[in-house]
Amino acid sequence: MKKFVTTKYQIESEKINTPFTVVMISDLHNVVFGEKNRRLLEEIRRVKPDLLAVAGDLVLGKPGASLKEPEEFLREGLKIAPVFYAPGNHEQRMKLFPETYGRAYLGYEKRIQKIGVKFLRNRTETIRIKDQEIAVTGLELPYEYYLKRKQKKLEKKELTRLLGKPRKDCFQILLAHTPKYGKTYLEWGGDLIFSGHYHGGMVRMPFLGGVISPDLRLFPRFCQGEFTREDRHLIVGAGLGEHTIPLRIFNPRELVAVSCLPKKDQKKGTTK
Repeated sequence: MKKFVTTKYQIESEKINTPFTVVMISDLHNVVFGEKNRRLLEEIRRVKPDLLAVAGDLVLGKPGASLKEPEEFLREGLKIAPVFYAPGNHEQRMKLFPETYGRAYLGYEKRIQKIGVKFLRNRTETIRIKDQEIAVTGLELPYEYYLKRKQKKLEKKELTRLLGKPRKDCFQILLAHTPKYGKTYLEWGGDLIFSGHYHGGMVRMPFLGGVISPDLRLFPRFCQGEFTREDRHLIVGAGLGEHTIPLRIFNPRELVAVSCLPKKDQKKGTTK
């Protein structure tokens, strides 16, 4: 029986007046925990999130792979909290190469948006949570940024070209599937950034962290955990599933829960 852990973080921001909670899911890859993901959904309900953030690769980008499991999960997730979903490389390749993966994926995107999922492909949606506005931006990088044979750099100006500038007047969340460009995301300026993709490094070693990423990079930076720059937080989840290389050693499947709190010493707003 597949198991997972829930990793909890707390962050503070001057842009937050009332505490709220975000649950982040990444790299589920059609894996299920109990019938129709019952155990995973029960844990999400227990955390009581105000927002569900999907940081890509909910689907499994293989020819003939089912789209039933991710769609069922999203339908049930919407009963818990609003869902914001940015594509990962598996969503991208299923859309880009229908001759390989079939045309069913296009219907999947249409259906999940029709039931209320905010699917964010280089765009921003806002939501009011406890009488405060939250901006959620989803990044879709050109597919060449994922190619193993290329080590393409992502500059801040290119990220800004894709996304525009981050919101400064409210709390800004960025969903960016690959953590490879974590430094650039932090430079861009999101208050809370979520990534996945590296599956925690697949194999983790004491003091060294993740050993190898799915794109075959050794000891990748921003592999799993929390990284900060000034008041900005990048949180990289180890993911809930696996695909081509089904390997997890000292590296449990991970659901991420983040408590977003007012800054204790802030002058604006009210803290309790």
